[in-house]
Amino acid sequence: MALKVIRVTGLAYLLLATLWLLFNVINSVQTKRQSSLPSSSSLTSVHAGDKTTEMPPIDKLIARNGTIIGDISFLLDFAIIAFPKSGTTFMKDYLNSSSETWLYEKEFCIKSTKDLQRFVYTYHEMHVKLKQSTHNKQIKFGLKCPGVLYRNDIQIYRQYFPNAKLLVGLRHPVCWFESFYNYQSWRNVTMPPTTELMGACTLHGKVCTDRARFHSALARLGLTEMDSEDEIALLFGSRYNNASNNVIRRRASQLVRIPNQLFLYEVRQIHDTQVSKELSSDIEQYIQLKQELPEIVSYTQNKSRSINICEEEHSKVRKLLVEHGRDAANWIREYLAKSPNVVVSSTDSFFSFLNDWSSDPCIGT
Repeated sequence: MALKVIRVTGLAYLLLATLWLLFNVINSVQTKRQSSLPSSSSLTSVHAGDKTTEMPPIDKLIARNGTIIGDISFLLDFAIIAFPKSGTTFMKDYLNSSSETWLYEKEFCIKSTKDLQRFVYTYHEMHVKLKQSTHNKQIKFGLKCPGVLYRNDIQIYRQYFPNAKLLVGLRHPVCWFESFYNYQSWRNVTMPPTTELMGACTLHGKVCTDRARFHSALARLGLTEMDSEDEIALLFGSRYNNASNNVIRRRASQLVRIPNQLFLYEVRQIHDTQVSKELSSDIEQYIQLKQELPEIVSYTQNKSRSINICEEEHSKVRKLLVEHGRDAANWIREYLAKSPNVVVSSTDSFFSFLNDWSSDPCIGT
């Protein structure tokens, strides 16, 4: 009877030893998994040299249904939101040449909820891959999206990226119109005669003289007071619409101010050898780079031309565009450039080029 008890006790000890060994194996595996996978209840640690930085896991920023549930402002440091055909592609490629910046290789516009979701996943992945944190990042993240000022997605920056620094390139309205018209033709878009493009854009067209009213588009940022008759007249003057002063004032009062800073440059500053050096330095300071940007190399485009804006058949369009340019230059000089949130690159050259907007560039050519 005693021998039988001993056998049962030995079997029990063997069973306990097996369970203890199995428990340690499982615990070891779980420990390894926890150290290699991001925790949904804490911050993921990544290492940059000898510095430990912190990155919120993706499920703390965006829910499975796509709803933004966390602060995603750290994902975007700057955005090139200039007008089309105003050096946006050049600026994207130029800034991407720095080791301290990363921009999506193509245009990345955030026009919808799906676009915002794609942005969060894409830019979070790059932050992790490049070992960046929410603060004190070694690399500044940016994007290029021309045309934002014509659309409602400008409010995306106000709501989600209030600290992102905006860069806007400007161009003489006559030169801009010609370039944009020829670009659309080069893309095989059927373009009507230029005289049919005077006024607001119709039938989903992108080229029209109203889009050269850069001051009205920039005013949507809400960076000026818009409380004087003179400013209201420049932005919403009688030749632009037949609305009463009350409607004009209501339109201005409905603009929502954004907290972002704005950097302005005129495209010709890129092509002037001496001025371009100042432009590089100003951009470095603006987006807070530690190293010097490479020297700017002027560029030319060899796309086929559908029109020469200086021909007589386009004289009426040029006259209207020069009027828009004069108003835009006056408003930018007297109102926008004086905002504490606005930085103007190389002010002497910038305002010198801006003064040309009051003249027809085709006269004397």
